[in-house]
Amino acid sequence: MAPVAVNAEQAEDWNGASGRHFIEQRERHERMRDRLTARLLAAAEIRDGEDVLDIGCGCGDVTILAARATGSGQVLGADFSQIQVAEACRLAARAGVTNASFELADVQVHPFQAGIFDVVLSNFGVMFFDDPAGAFANLRRALRRGGRLAFLCWRTRDENPFFTIGFAEAAVVLGLREIPEPGAAFSLADTGRTGALLSGAGFGGIEFAKADEPMLIGRDVDDVVEYERGSPSAADLLAELSPSQTAELARQVRDSLVPYASPAGVIMPGAVWLVTAHAV
Repeated sequence: MAPVAVNAEQAEDWNGASGRHFIEQRERHERMRDRLTARLLAAAEIRDGEDVLDIGCGCGDVTILAARATGSGQVLGADFSQIQVAEACRLAARAGVTNASFELADVQVHPFQAGIFDVVLSNFGVMFFDDPAGAFANLRRALRRGGRLAFLCWRTRDENPFFTIGFAEAAVVLGLREIPEPGAAFSLADTGRTGALLSGAGFGGIEFAKADEPMLIGRDVDDVVEYERGSPSAADLLAELSPSQTAELARQVRDSLVPYASPAGVIMPGAVWLVTAHAV
């Protein structure tokens, strides 16, 4: 089934290089955010028998955890990445989780049945809407009155060194490219804007809690350098550079990682908003 999405640019990316990268690095990414995931699930307060919608479910790790939490309820993971949805289905089957299902959907416009869910949650999956007002309004319609919304989103780029140590960022330092735009990952960092979006969509009781947790990026500096080298942004950049420029970029990345290295691995702070609200 071919993915259909109005958010075409993001859909293309997550069905292409970014989606493949996240599948390849799934275990690393789950490990990086495991403390944050635990905080998200605690905030969602999923109870037995509740029906849950997981937005931007990716490879389904949170969907599976939510399915275990709800017991006799049902959980739907929705994502417009066909390749990640396929991986999520495989992993849920392997885990023996029978009350989780997955759907290929652009949640900005997907016709969810009105008031069918008790909880909508998302683990860094709501920052990529190109129409956030429409998307949150659609999610509100899918929630019953009084239903709960809980999601994680990044705070600012400067608060998250993980986003400043890659090959693309090193190229800026060395004058090989211009400073990039902050990107969609930080589109909800402004609490004033995000609060207004949620209020306008029909949510109340909106709260922003700072969730600051250490993230284990890799076992050592060499491991993280190779991880960064394999990212889509690095691959595009390195294809245009000479071997000497590539070696200099790798050195720059390595130097930026050293302050975060420890016997336990390369650990960086994660600065996140844990956002909760309810449908009014």
